[in-house]
Parts: sequence; C-alpha cells; structure tokens
Amino acid sequence: MPLLEVSDLSTHYGATRAVDGVSLQVNAGETVALVGESGCGKSTLGKTLLRLVQPAAGSIAFEGEDISRLEGKALRARRRNIQMIFQDPFASLNPRHTIRDILTAPLKVHGFDRRRERVEAMIDRVGLPREALDRYPHEFSGGQRQRIGIARALILEPELVICDEPVSALDLSIQAQILNLLVSMKSEFGLSYLFISHDLSVVRYFADRVLVMYLGKIVESIQILSFQERPAHPYTRALMDAVPDPARRKQASPIMGDLPSSSNIPKGCRFHPRCPLATDRCRSEEPQFRTLAPGHQVACHNLAG
Repeated sequence: MPLLEVSDLSTHYGATRAVDGVSLQVNAGETVALVGESGCGKSTLGKTLLRLVQPAAGSIAFEGEDISRLEGKALRARRRNIQMIFQDPFASLNPRHTIRDILTAPLKVHGFDRRRERVEAMIDRVGLPREALDRYPHEFSGGQRQRIGIARALILEPELVICDEPVSALDLSIQAQILNLLVSMKSEFGLSYLFISHDLSVVRYFADRVLVMYLGKIVESIQILSFQERPAHPYTRALMDAVPDPARRKQASPIMGDLPSSSNIPKGCRFHPRCPLATDRCRSEEPQFRTLAPGHQVACHNLAG
C-alpha cells in the first residue's frame, strides 16, 4: 500500500482550476519530485495535501485513511505525520518567537514529552549551535533559517515531508548544503519526500521518481534515470531543453509561448498551443494517462503505449 495515494484531486480558486484532477502515489522511503513551470499548480497541490488549502474534489489517502474530509482534532493528529518545509523560511517563522519557542510549540500541541531534550537534539542535528535557540529568526541568514524550517518540520517525527521549493531562494553553495542535509535526514529518520521544484538540476540530484505537472495536471510520471535519458512528453522534453548544459556547451532553449491561465484552460490537450507535435486530435480531445514502459506513464496522443 502506498504511503500517500491521491485520486482525482482538484483545488479551485473561483474559476481558477489550480489543481485539476491529479492522481499520484508516494511510497514509503521514496523521494518523488514534482516539477513544472511557475503557475502550474505545484505549490497549491502541496498545500492541499496538507489541508492548508481545501480540495474541491477527490481524495487524499494517507496510510489508507482518507484525510481529505478530516476536521478538528482528527486532522491535527494526522498532520503530525505529514509536515512541510516552505520556500521562504523567514515568512513561515514567527518573528516574535525565539527558535526555542518555534520548535517547542508543535511538541506541546501534540503532547510530546522531553521537549527540551528533543529541541536541543534537533538543533544539533541541523547543524546550528544551541545558543541559536534563544535568538530570533531575523538574526539568521537564509540558509540558517531554512535549517530551522527543516528542524521544525522534522521535530514531530513525520513520515512524509512536503518540500515546497526549499532551496530556490538560496545561493548555489548553500543549496548544496541544504540538499545534503535533507538526503542524510531522509536516511536517518526513514522519511518520504514529495519535493516540489522548478529546478531540474536539483531534481536529478535528489529524486527517485519525477512527476511533471502542467496547468493543473500530471502529464508524465517517470523514474529518475529515464527522466534524464528518455523523457517522453513534449513538455518534459521542453523543460529539459530549457536547462543550459555547460559540459556540452548547450544553450538553453526557451519553451514556446506563455503558460495559459488556469481560469481559461485550452480545450483538448492543455499543452497543445505550445506543442510542436500538436494535431487536430490534440486540439479537441484530452489525452489519458498510458503506460509506455514499467514505471513510466504519460498523457500524450502522439506516444504509443
């Protein structure tokens, strides 16, 4: 049984269909990357899975329990097992609280004992000195604040961590440090990650499997080795071509056109206005997910299963 199983999940903001019928799975011990352009619905999907945003339809099963309708104490209890690391740690840390207070608060809410010991052990583990516990968020650099964000997410010993662009605001050298920390903590704590990113170089380093999202839908699910060698969907290939490769002196090739509005989704395949392979069928009929090979599914009329 998958740790997380999402079926036909939708999240709407009025006429905007930010997430539009998404199905996915995350297995225990797996890192699944969710990639796509800004505005495709990745962050909304992550927040919906944690129930920070309410779904319009579909189900979210965690360890076999549908959590999409949980409320109150039942939802709070389940959230202990699913935590999030946010893109902007400064915005997600209360500026009026010390780091000790920030890390202790969730332990109090969920009734953990030995709170002081747990907080000190976690700040050690993320590589910050214990005197940091009595300081405030504004006193730290961006990389240090993200270490605090990681500590807060892991202090409750969750099983699944949703990482929402956790290194995109950091310098390259700091990105590598944070990624290495996440990798080591995954092994140490037996974590599963849903890693949201638009940076394919990060995904190549970090993921076991990649989900490619376009305009509210998953268009390709692919193992990481195949993702690097044999991406199938035209959008996935366009994302890969948009990454410069200094080793081969390859220049980045921008994706054709602009991402359409999720309040005015094109008929048929939603990628067809930007796709060099588009046919009349693409313009009128939405493609369904099909299997190209074991562990590789894609939604495209032009690819034979």
